[in-house]
Amino acid sequence: MSAPQFFPIPARMLAIASETVSRRVSRLPFLRDGVKVTPGLVGVTMECLNAEFTKALPLTTPREGLAGAIAGLDRSLEQRTGRQGKIIVPVVVDVLIGAGIAEPTEISDRHAHLQRKGIRLLGPWTWHTGTGAGPGEGNTAEGLSAERPESWMSICPVCKSGILNKISGKQLFGIPRTDFIIECTFCGAKFIPVGSQYRLVSIAVIRDPLWKKHLDKTYSPDVWAGFARGPATGVKTRSLPVAGTGPVNHVSSGTGRGTLHLKKMPDGSLAIPIGGKTLYFHPLRLKFGGRTKEELFVRSQKSLSEILLVPSFAHLQEKVNAKYYRYLSLPLGLFLGQLKERYDPFYREFLNPFGDERYCSFRLAGTSDTGKCGVMITVAGNEMYFATGVPDSFANAVNNRLGRVTADDCLLCGDPVKCRINALFCTGRNEAGLFIHEVREEPEQDRITKILNAHLSSDGP
Repeated sequence: MSAPQFFPIPARMLAIASETVSRRVSRLPFLRDGVKVTPGLVGVTMECLNAEFTKALPLTTPREGLAGAIAGLDRSLEQRTGRQGKIIVPVVVDVLIGAGIAEPTEISDRHAHLQRKGIRLLGPWTWHTGTGAGPGEGNTAEGLSAERPESWMSICPVCKSGILNKISGKQLFGIPRTDFIIECTFCGAKFIPVGSQYRLVSIAVIRDPLWKKHLDKTYSPDVWAGFARGPATGVKTRSLPVAGTGPVNHVSSGTGRGTLHLKKMPDGSLAIPIGGKTLYFHPLRLKFGGRTKEELFVRSQKSLSEILLVPSFAHLQEKVNAKYYRYLSLPLGLFLGQLKERYDPFYREFLNPFGDERYCSFRLAGTSDTGKCGVMITVAGNEMYFATGVPDSFANAVNNRLGRVTADDCLLCGDPVKCRINALFCTGRNEAGLFIHEVREEPEQDRITKILNAHLSSDGP
């Protein structure tokens, strides 16, 4: 048997693979079961798998005495890294499968006369000497097009985790025939070409209702790429331009009463004309503390059987009783954590659309706005994401609500608005801000909030 040829992994593919592991598993480098997982270890493991004709290897090498038996990934890694393969393999295999870069498989070993557990590198993550810089480039395996993918395909605009691949020879039921489709390696979102643009025709895993409004919508690659780069959790609302040195643009408010625009003032305030008046929204100073919290939902202590009695979860009873009845006595958080570890997307059914994000803790830094009430808006970059009336006090709204997310907030019966805004600050605190307009009358708060939120709910990207 000829020795495998280890083609060096392209630098951009390694960069994308490392970022994919960081997004889906844990930020590289990290320590797991005594093994330090680094970009180098990820790259070497991918090279070992890619060197095989089948892009697959058994996990371990059989005991001595089985002449001709296939050597496993453990031996290949020992030769490449000088470290004990049997310690490294369980960790790196779990990482690659969890990141969606490889899949578990079984390999028939004719010499050992048995089926052996193995791992296979997925088609988009294989390469050869003529391969381009990213997943799927220069690769015709698994039905992938050999064309160089466009830049917008480097990250899925829906889940912001997966890579988009161009797949030929596959048709979608109920969709007009096309030469190829674009599919996400992580969430399964599917796009079809419409001239020079692309239409989102399927969202397989993501349950975000705000993304459903983009279903069957056709946008240019630049617009989809803008969704992927946006600071929100996969959702981009209609932009409210911030005035700069150029002319101020006007955007329809969706209310039929003229136009609405947002202008940044020298003192940092935002001016918004509403109903013939200009309302000034002043920035709140926030103080952040504590560590970033991930998978907060795993702390939920109610049992699975208890949570199914809540009306919000009634539609899940049948599936739980049929497939997960043995877990009914477990705390809900433990149950959902186990599902996520096994890559079972059913765990998302128990969460609100923003219940599996990264959260942080913050509170008002100053005391001047503590007792005020009125309207508060959330702005990130040039966009407004939410407006709400605050009838009691801004301090209570920030310190006791938006600035502190609990496990129960993440659930389907929880507070998706709180989760969304908190996650927005967690991932883009340098771009995001809370702005307030003081007004005591609740009817006036409701009127202003209605106008602003009507703008956010209008159609379009």
